Amino acid sequence: MKKLLITLLLVSPFSFAEWGDVYYCQMTSLVDTTSDGTVGQYKLERFQFKLDSTEKAMVFGKGGYLNDWKVPLDPNRSWVLINRWWASNNYNLLLFEEGKLVSSSVGSEGITSITANCDKF
Repeated sequence: MKKLLITLLLVSPFSFAEWGDVYYCQMTSLVDTTSDGTVGQYKLERFQFKLDSTEKAMVFGKGGYLNDWKVPLDPNRSWVLINRWWASNNYNLLLFEEGKLVSSSVGSEGITSITANCDKF
């Protein structure tokens, strides 16, 4: 009986993501490493993003480090309904799974890494 109740809670519609959902996140790290090896840590920020069905992307809000980012979901590795997706563009790769966001950005100046905990509202 306990297993049945746990299973029903886990597959509850409240645990599924949908297009249009908004997530509020708190960074747990924001670190960059420059091409010469210098490591910098920065002030942790709160931010939000929306799963935009028209853009098929994660669209981030205004302000802060992620200001107005729009990163398309990878259709081959994204399952919005089970809260797991990859998003990428030329310089950024993001993985979202069960409320955890991991992001890396690579460019000629170095690498930036972000981790965050997110809640759906």
